[in-house]
Amino acid sequence: MTGTRQQLDPVPAPRRTHLERIGTYVLNKPLKRTGATVPEPTDLPAATSVLQGARVIDPASSTDAVLDVAIAGDTIVEVGTDLRSRHPLAAVVDLSGTILTPGLIDLHAHVFAGLGDFCVEPDRAGVSTGVPVVVDGGTSGIATFELARRSVEGSGSRTRVLAFIDPNQLYLATKDFICHKLQIADDERNLDLDSTAAMVEKHADMVVGFKVRATHVGDDTHSPFLEGAKSVAGDLPIMVHLGRFPHTPVITTPALLQTLRGGDVITHAFRGGGGQLVPGTGSVTPEFADAVERGIRLDVGHSGTDFRFDTARRLFDAGYLPDTISTDLNLFNEAAPVRSLAETMSKIWAMGVELPAVIAMCTSNTAATIHRGEELGAIAPGRIAELSVLRIEEGSFELSDGYEPMVVDRVLSPVGCFRAGTWIDALVPQAVAA
Repeated sequence: MTGTRQQLDPVPAPRRTHLERIGTYVLNKPLKRTGATVPEPTDLPAATSVLQGARVIDPASSTDAVLDVAIAGDTIVEVGTDLRSRHPLAAVVDLSGTILTPGLIDLHAHVFAGLGDFCVEPDRAGVSTGVPVVVDGGTSGIATFELARRSVEGSGSRTRVLAFIDPNQLYLATKDFICHKLQIADDERNLDLDSTAAMVEKHADMVVGFKVRATHVGDDTHSPFLEGAKSVAGDLPIMVHLGRFPHTPVITTPALLQTLRGGDVITHAFRGGGGQLVPGTGSVTPEFADAVERGIRLDVGHSGTDFRFDTARRLFDAGYLPDTISTDLNLFNEAAPVRSLAETMSKIWAMGVELPAVIAMCTSNTAATIHRGEELGAIAPGRIAELSVLRIEEGSFELSDGYEPMVVDRVLSPVGCFRAGTWIDALVPQAVAA
């Protein structure tokens, strides 16, 4: 299969294995991959550490080999072989038996713990699970965003936190959906596009796009909040929640698909139930096929009930894989079924996606989706040393989508990560033995 996703033919094609269909699919996608070429080492500073022995998987440069990575302070200075001889004074870090990747990026979690009552502390979603970079998935609207930012910056968090912001002035994600219960989420008087644009510009270092709950009043094909976000987003991506909310209706899935632009993100793309992308018949709708052709991005957004193995199998069989893997981690799914980004990656790997492609879905693809490819998602000289270290654990493990168990014989387990060159051990609990 090539890098272009195709709608299923009316006449069933001969069946092939998952790996034959999707083996190098993600790595060949036309995403922006700045900084992917490793330059020749010239005039390099002396390294303070040399990471040796790991299998380096860097999808941005199509690298999958045992290599050394030399770090000086918080910066990568060289990638190659036998770097110890080039940097004799550097400390050697033995990573034999592990996988070294660009710093993993969780595109959708809820980490404004000083604001949202169901959020986790940033480090619980981030560096404690081997993930240097976490993107908050729209916990805050415009009016509370600066408070949310201060809550992160004052928490002592070591995780780099970025954010999607809800364009609703008063939106706040809470466990009781209070903004939906009080009709705040669908009252277009809560749109102020001038202040929205000003807030995004002021916090451009942190805000990577908009998170929209595509609510409506009366017209189920038009969401003022989605249209408002589009009018001020420019080239920033809009992440849209797929599925329903209590108390407030959302536009239909076909209308949503027709409204999104290339580069926008559907999170919870592999959910079951109401609003799912693939109806129970298993057929792919024309609206969905057209949206993918325009370049919308499919994000896992696991959550407690928003990822289903059954839906994923049907979409995978039709040739539609995740562009990005994220957890939607929060207090209600942290213990189960989500647990960590590594465990969520393990589920996609167990469904037949090759490991380098899985890693791309949390590194180069994610960095490109949020237009941070110049600084994140690759291992190359001159880059900040944001790196993740994983280990393949073999045995018998039970993974779950919250409904269906899946017994697998291998999982990815986080060992730790380098955040701006500083090593942080992972503290995440081990996968559940079957």
